[in-house]
Amino acid sequence: MKKNCCITMTAVFLFIGTNGIHAQGTQTQLTNLPIESKLDWATWRTDIYICTGIAFAKSIGMTAYDFAVFVGNKHSITSPDDTNISAVVKTLNMLFTTYSKGKFELLTESNLMATMKWNRPYTAYFENGLVYGVSLEEFESVLYGHAKIMTKRIGIDFKYDIKGDTVFCTLNRYR
Repeated sequence: MKKNCCITMTAVFLFIGTNGIHAQGTQTQLTNLPIESKLDWATWRTDIYICTGIAFAKSIGMTAYDFAVFVGNKHSITSPDDTNISAVVKTLNMLFTTYSKGKFELLTESNLMATMKWNRPYTAYFENGLVYGVSLEEFESVLYGHAKIMTKRIGIDFKYDIKGDTVFCTLNRYR
């Protein structure tokens, strides 16, 4: 009797579970978003994580710079196998051109130095003020501060200057 009851209950749960899963699987219409939409979402998500990290650091008495140091020491700007100026330029180009309104221009380049400029498409997030309690200035201090730390580790000096809507950057190999 106990065995028949267990078998019956198992069969009922399986029937209900299978029908429930099947019904749930047919209710949502999945769409294949255009690559531009995926890039916009992925870029936004990354920037929001930066803001969230800064906000968390501030909530425990640290600064945006402290967060930049933490991130800069955990990440790399290039593959460990390719740490030349060109690899850093390619990474920066990819970073800023994944924004739908991102623009990047390589101005000069040699084996030891490169100069470039790009726009600041992420400023749109801050048009209405702070994002999770984070200012545009704090966001940029982390964005560029951790880049400076990562490039220093591979013997490249990263200098940047923000003028209006444009960032001018110089990379110099020092070792």
